[in-house]
Amino acid sequence: MKPRKIVLLSCIAFLTIVCVIQAILAGRNPVKTLKFDGSFDEIVINNNGSEVKLSLDGSDWYVGNDDFKANQSDITTITNNIKEIKVLDTVGRLSGDDFNARWDLNDEKAISVKAFKAGSEVRAMKIGKVSSTGSQTYITVGNSKDVYLVSGNLVREFSKTEDTLKSKSIFTLNEGGISEVTVTTPKTSWGVTKVALPDEEITWGFTGSAEKDEADASKISSWIRQIISLNAASWLSDSTVLPKTKEVSVEITGSEGKTTVDIYSEKDGDKTKYIAVSNKTSHKAELSETNAKKYIKDVAELKK
Repeated sequence: MKPRKIVLLSCIAFLTIVCVIQAILAGRNPVKTLKFDGSFDEIVINNNGSEVKLSLDGSDWYVGNDDFKANQSDITTITNNIKEIKVLDTVGRLSGDDFNARWDLNDEKAISVKAFKAGSEVRAMKIGKVSSTGSQTYITVGNSKDVYLVSGNLVREFSKTEDTLKSKSIFTLNEGGISEVTVTTPKTSWGVTKVALPDEEITWGFTGSAEKDEADASKISSWIRQIISLNAASWLSDSTVLPKTKEVSVEITGSEGKTTVDIYSEKDGDKTKYIAVSNKTSHKAELSETNAKKYIKDVAELKK
């Protein structure tokens, strides 16, 4: 066999071996998942001396100790990242504080996350810095000194403050369950109520000072869809003094009981500031002008 042919066959054999090895490596899943299949009812996050506490009550998570519900999307992300950690690689082991600083896993910079069940710690991790890709993070889990490179920007997810985590929702009601709405202003009181027609069709009619007027059912239905959900622009201190001017009191009756909203206003420079109180929360809320005006409704806008 000629030397040239021998070299060619050797190259083919070598390339075949390389392809086989690559195929084997490609078939492997390099990601190791550290799962926690249990449950927890409290999460404590310590970040540079700032503590955030999340507590589960029934099916709802609350932030801090002031009865504020947490944003559902944030809670889902946080709990999922505690329950399931996708490890891409083990990059080292913890040692002295100076050594750990290379991953921001020293005491000064690491974010501590602990999950508890009935007062007992069931899951813990320390979160260090984000990798250069921005989508991976260096962490440790439990008492292990192994430093893992894991999937996701956990610094972003676990660095949120209590104010950021608080849900801005004051209430969200079931549209189909609404049967009556009463609107009271300093000058008048009127309302809308569901009315059953002889052919069993349901429509809307007026009550109070507008009882004798003809209602536009489509306009009322559109308005109802606007007021069944209310969000705060921001939460105010419980010590906030309500303005003297009350714009409106709205009572919504439905399958979830009675929901009340009182809206006050005061001048703030060239703008008007709106503050709401509701029986659905123990806290005062500032509203955007757009949201406030949904409830400060002129009955004439709902007439035929």
